[in-house]
This record gives sequence, structure tokens and C-alpha cells, in this order.
Amino acid sequence: MDEISFGKYLVRLRNEKSMSQRKLAELAGVANSTISRLESDAVKPDHTTIEKLSVALNVEKSLLLTKCGYSEIPEDFVIIARKLLICFLKYGDLSAEQRAEAYRIISNTMLLEDEDEDEDV
Repeated sequence: MDEISFGKYLVRLRNEKSMSQRKLAELAGVANSTISRLESDAVKPDHTTIEKLSVALNVEKSLLLTKCGYSEIPEDFVIIARKLLICFLKYGDLSAEQRAEAYRIISNTMLLEDEDEDEDV
């Protein structure tokens, strides 16, 4: 996952939705100046603002929390977990093959995290 600031990430999300700062501010129930200051990385959002932005942009709150440094959960893991949840909700019980694939993805993610920790020792 590319390491960009919360502000740049917010700009990217907003642009992907073809949304102006004013429209995002309106949907999130915050001032337009708040969006501007967040996007320029002049301020860090509080948890309430993150909640509002996640609803307005239709993105996972945990992803926004990770992007602005409030969560230590790796961003890739949040995305993978979300995809697995969608798969489970869409298809119900996972087949043995789907469970094996989910296990493989999570195991590989966890192994990467463990390897990073070993390098620090």
C-alpha cells in the first residue's frame, strides 16, 4: 500500500467520487474549511469527523483511522478483512476452497508482519 498522508488520501477518495470539497463538507456535516484544512494536512481529524467522513465517502472507518495514525492495524489487512467480510455476507457460508484461500491470505499477511518484527530484533 502506498504511504501517503491523510490529506492526500482524502483528496484521492473525494476525487474518485467526483466530489467537490463543498459537497463532501455538506454530506459529512462539517465546514468546508474543515475539509480544506484536512486535505492540506494542517489538522488531524478527530474520531467524530472520521466517522462523518467515512459515511459521506462510503469507506471503512477503520481505513480512515489507520490512514491518520489512530490505528496500528496495517492498511492492507483492513482491506483484506473487508473483502473477506463482503464475500461471507454475499455468499453465506464459505466453501472449503474459499476458507483455504482466506486462510492463505491472512496467513501470508501475518507472516509478513512477523518477518518485519524479526528484522527489528
